Amino acid sequence: MQNKTKTKLVNLGCGHHFHKNWINLDLHASEFIQYYNIKNKLPFDDNSIDVVYHSHVLEHLTKEDGEKLSKECFRVLKPGGILRVCIPDLEIICQEYLSNLNKAYETDDPYHIKNYYWNKLELYDQVLRSKSGGDMKKAIEEKLINKDYVVQRNGDEVRPLFENITPIKENILIKVIKYIYHKLFSFRNNPQISGESHKWMYDKLDLKILFTNIGFKNFQIVKFDISKIPNWNIYKLDNSSNSQYPRKPDSIFIETIK
Repeated sequence: MQNKTKTKLVNLGCGHHFHKNWINLDLHASEFIQYYNIKNKLPFDDNSIDVVYHSHVLEHLTKEDGEKLSKECFRVLKPGGILRVCIPDLEIICQEYLSNLNKAYETDDPYHIKNYYWNKLELYDQVLRSKSGGDMKKAIEEKLINKDYVVQRNGDEVRPLFENITPIKENILIKVIKYIYHKLFSFRNNPQISGESHKWMYDKLDLKILFTNIGFKNFQIVKFDISKIPNWNIYKLDNSSNSQYPRKPDSIFIETIK
């Protein structure tokens, strides 16, 4: 697998966020994305890659599979190669939860109560949900949350959920077809099977211990637009749609070196 640049840049589990000059791997292939299951051994030689990046991937793996992937990243990176990871920040979620818990308890203010409720969803919903979207989607659709706060916490990922969509009336044939489809392919809507659910959550200490034990060095917490990766801000992988803010505001961004 090669890209057109001399520097070999790999984006694992890229989803819809990729750059054509990177080697983009995901379970869904397209023009610039190659199909690959990153639970398998990475398809690169030892010491052959300059940069490995993944965003909101590690939390969807079990702790054991996450460690396995991290070891694979170490294996394929060249000496001095960079690993950059973006992942939900458990520490910040907990801080937000405790802050809104105390404000809501002391004031009974509906605003803080709604924010407290959203924080609990951030902690538990993607772990426990049995349907795609879970209680987070339901809370947004039923307006049980404060829109501005949720967008502040979760950024571009939740904006489309606030768009008003007029439901289309379905005839009986369409309903039957959809029923059969969901029966045959229900696993796609099962978060525990599809990969949507979270299997573990990380904070800065978790990440530092994980990568240091594998052999990485110079562990650093960085900003979304700051990186040792050459020309990082050209790729805009961690940028929001307007580029001024992080695409995933609830994240911790780290870099570490082989």
